[in-house]
Amino acid sequence: METLLYISAVIAAVGAAAEVLRRAGRGTLATSRKLARLADDLMGEPPRPGLPDGRPGLMARVGRIEQRLDALEELRPNGGSSIKDQVSRIAHATGADKPER
Repeated sequence: METLLYISAVIAAVGAAAEVLRRAGRGTLATSRKLARLADDLMGEPPRPGLPDGRPGLMARVGRIEQRLDALEELRPNGGSSIKDQVSRIAHATGADKPER
């Protein structure tokens, strides 16, 4: 009878340990998937079926955003060389900046 009790205790302990390992494995797998997606976003992805152009990495995306922002700088007055300054100068020279009466 005592042997049967020991065997059932071992089976319960092994089952509990297996369940703990299974849950830890599921959590680890989910975390590793998230980290893999993060790495793909940072490094980019090569072209593949369903994604023929691939996906650029984080630094390429930031570079494109910086180029767009540099183009917008032309619309702010900077003391004479921006498009905004030139338009203001032409409007002042032609009188177009004065309100009509």
